[in-house]
This record gives sequence, C-alpha cells and structure tokens, in this order.
Amino acid sequence: MGTVTKPLTILVVDDTPADVAQLEAVARQLGHAVIVAGDGIEAIEKYRSASPDLIFMDILMPGLDGIEAARQVRALPCDRWVPIVFFAAPDSMAGILRGLEAGGDDYLVKPADLQVIRAKIKAYARALTLQDESRRYARELAAWRDDAEEQSQLGQYIIGRLLDSAGLRDPMVQWLNTPAQSFSGDLVCASRGPGDILYLMLADAAGHGLSAALTALPLTQVFHGMVAKGFPIHTIAEELNGKLKAFLPIDRFVAASLVALDTRNQTIEIWNGGNPDVLFINDQGEVAMRWPSRHPPLGILPPALFSGATEVVSYQHPGEMVLFSDGIIEAENPDGQRLNMHGLEALLAQAPSGERLPAIEAGVARQLAGRREHDDLSAIVVKVPIERRQTVRSSQAASAPDRHVSEWRMELSWGPEELRSMDVVPALLGFMGQIKGLQTHQGQLFLILAELFNNALDHGVLGLDSRTKSLDGGFERYLEEREGHLNELRDGRIDMAFHRHLLDGRTVLDIRIKDSGVGFDWSAFLDSSNDDQGLYQTHGRGIRLVRNLCQELSYGDNGSAVFARYAL
Repeated sequence: MGTVTKPLTILVVDDTPADVAQLEAVARQLGHAVIVAGDGIEAIEKYRSASPDLIFMDILMPGLDGIEAARQVRALPCDRWVPIVFFAAPDSMAGILRGLEAGGDDYLVKPADLQVIRAKIKAYARALTLQDESRRYARELAAWRDDAEEQSQLGQYIIGRLLDSAGLRDPMVQWLNTPAQSFSGDLVCASRGPGDILYLMLADAAGHGLSAALTALPLTQVFHGMVAKGFPIHTIAEELNGKLKAFLPIDRFVAASLVALDTRNQTIEIWNGGNPDVLFINDQGEVAMRWPSRHPPLGILPPALFSGATEVVSYQHPGEMVLFSDGIIEAENPDGQRLNMHGLEALLAQAPSGERLPAIEAGVARQLAGRREHDDLSAIVVKVPIERRQTVRSSQAASAPDRHVSEWRMELSWGPEELRSMDVVPALLGFMGQIKGLQTHQGQLFLILAELFNNALDHGVLGLDSRTKSLDGGFERYLEEREGHLNELRDGRIDMAFHRHLLDGRTVLDIRIKDSGVGFDWSAFLDSSNDDQGLYQTHGRGIRLVRNLCQELSYGDNGSAVFARYAL
C-alpha cells in the first residue's frame, strides 16, 4: 500500500499564461492548490504570505528573474524544505545550472510533457509527506527527550538523597561510585549499628542505567533499617534476598558483599554473594586475608534454599578492607586487556595506607585511557585500626531526676524453637525503641542486652567455653561450635524480665535474665583489677563493659542468673 500524500500548496512563477495554465491544470487534477506569480518580486511576496510547499519557477522573467528570486527565497528564514523546480527553455541549460547553484532543486524543460509534470508533482508530494512525518517524529522525539531529561534529573536527585547516609561520611570509610550511564546500578552503603559496629554493603545489580539502579535501590532502606536495630549480617542477607526474590523478574539479581566490622572485639564478619574477593590489606600492602564469593547473588534462590552463612575472623593487626564491584577489575585498556585482580592488588600494594582508594581511581583511569567505562565502578576502602579500648561508662549518672516516669514491666520466655530461629536482641530493641524515654539509650541497651543474652545462650543453654576464642583459629572454631549446638538444640530456655521504675528519685531499668544451663565462671571478669590485662583478650571483655555501663551488675545461681540495673 502506497504512502498517502498530503495536498500541497504549489506556487507557480511564470510570465507565460500558457505555461501557467498547463502546470495549474495538472496540479489541480492531482488535488493540490495553486497560487500564481507573474515575476520574481511577486513570487517573493506570495512565498512570504502563503508559505507554499512547492515552487515551479521560470528563469527568464521581466524585472527580477527566477535565479535571483530563488536566491532571495533561500535567504529567508524557514524551518522546512521547500523544493524549487526551474521551468526553462531548452537553450537555457547554463541558466538552469546557475539556478541550481542559487538554491534550486530540480528543473523541467519547456514545453514539458504532461506525464512528466504529473510524475514530478507526485514525487515531490511523496517526499514532502515524508518530510512532514519526519518533522513530527523529530518533535515527538524532542518532547520525549525533554521529558526523559526531566525525569532523569528528578531520579538522580531522589536516588542521590536516598543513598546519601551519614555512614558514608564515617572517618573510617572512603568510597567511590561512578556510573557507566546516568544512573549507577552499584550501591555503596555504610552505617553504624548498636554497639558502634560498622556495617558495610557493596551491591552490584545486573545491567546498567536506571533499570539496574531501580533493582538495587530497595536494598538501601532494608539495610539501614536492620542495621539500626542491630540485626546480624546473616539475617540482613536473608531479608535482602527475600525482598528481591519477591519482586524481581527471573533474569535480574544483585551481587552483594556485606561486612560487619567490630573494632571493639577485633572481629570481621562477611557475607559475599557474587562479588569479587573482599580483601584485607595490611600496612605493608600485602593481602593478609581475602574472602571470595561463597554464595550466589541476592534474588536468585528462594528463601528456603538461601544461605545467610557468614565468615567471621578475628584480626590482630591494623590494615584496610577493600570491597569493589567487578567493573573495577574488568576495566579494559585500549588493547582490550583487563585490569584483573592481579593488577588491582599491585595498585594496592604500591599505595600507602590512606591512599589506596585514590590509587584505585588513578589506576582505573589509566586503564581506560580516556574512554568511557562499560560498567559501573564502585569501591569501599575501610580503615581497620587496632586501638587500646577505652573504658565505657554510662553517661546518664548526672542526668536530672525524673519524678513523672510511668512504671512498666515485661516478662518474656524463649524456648528452643525461638532460640534457634529468632534474633532476640534486635526484636527486643525494636520494641523498646517505641517506648518514650528509651530511644536515646538504644546503643547502650544493645551492648548490655547482647552481652547478657549471648552469655546466657552460649555458656548457659549451649554450654560453650569462651576460652576457645583465645586459641589459634579459636574464634572461627567457637562460631562453628555455636552454630552446630544451636541447630541441634531441642531443650533449654531463657527467661527475661524488665522493670522500669523510680528509685531514689531516679528512673532505672532493671534487667533480669535466667537460663536453664549450669552457669559459668563469671567472677574473674567482674574483678576490676583485671581490666588492663583483659584489654586484648578475645573473651570476657563484654562483662566488664556491661559493668561499666550499669549502676549494678550481679550474678547468681553459678552464673545462670544475672541482674543489671541501668540508669535512664
């Protein structure tokens, strides 16, 4: 089916009535409108007033000839193509050439055959119809581009605000996130949880641009929300995977590295699913530890098959942790050679501590040699210090008495099923965070509850020995034993009671925890004379910390019962 052409307005410029009549008859027969000018001056005036689509122009005319008229027409502003067809005698070939140079598009030799005139008009009608369609498409494209640009700017602003967190301004953290397109499908997140533990996430969504950014974006609020409540890494990984699996199409997924850095206890906990190795670089620039991916990316496996199992190590020397997306090591030079892991480790080895992130940026820039990256580039470099632990004491002792506090009590019991499947301390903090007067104490309460509950579970119900942590590789062995005993737990319980009340004009929170175990030797850890020698031990520090945070701390029943009083 042929293109349906639009009706044209044709300007015929000629001082010979017979030639005008011939052109006008053919044009009107084809359904087009015709306007006539007898010379070049009149042609210019009618061109301005009528805006014709097509012009047939005689060359030899009195006054202003066709060539000059064509030149002046072309000098006028116009946002579309208006063809000019010269109509000349056979001996005017030189004039035709001059006319084409002046802006003409075609010519007819007088006297023209009617079939030729008809064919010319039809051809230009088709061309001008296509021109109109092209202009319409161009306008639609421009409108779409303007709308897309507006949406892109709004999207960048919103995503930028969502990703901007105080954790990324932590003095221990350096990071980069460079998108291959307008939006980055990589996420870098850092956040301090209760107990001052530093949590990190580097996520790399499949694909590029806005679609990848939208895939990864929901992870941020889940990550920050769960970190604030003190959930462990394995639970965070399970929740992130469940969220993504629920709404992502089957071909979408997110590689991720999750880290919990506890400088107080000198431990690093990592879950790596689909990302390159996480590295620990010592002060000599050597790779002292590495954590390769041991899990598939988030969003692939259903919750029943997903594993949030983490790797936990204790560190004895300072250094820097380095997390990065595959865009870093896959950056290609002009010869198509990738930076790869060996090249990245060489960059890190040559850079001093504190300068390793700039070294990564400079190395990737040299690799790309000014070319645009093909993948998003992201990295996090975290300083891992060894610091003498300062004594932590409650800052609430000097607060003003509160004689209008409401008294409340809560008692809870946790059996084997709950102890195996629940993260008890985050659940408790989530509830207490809703109680007026407790919100500002979340950090201290996390430290107290985590220590007392974990002692009740590990040493009371599970019967683990903390001294295992002091052996070579003992921390990892201790965690393996803990997981094994917990999976096999079929008996035992932990009872907890909380009482907020006034005591001597001050508000206090009494915490009582009782487990079903046989107890443990707690007495040495409450001896203040052991503070200095215990600063670098891998066990027992938590009890001293709780003692310093609380007004009172006492054990009973051989360690299976503990009472703590915290001043609010």
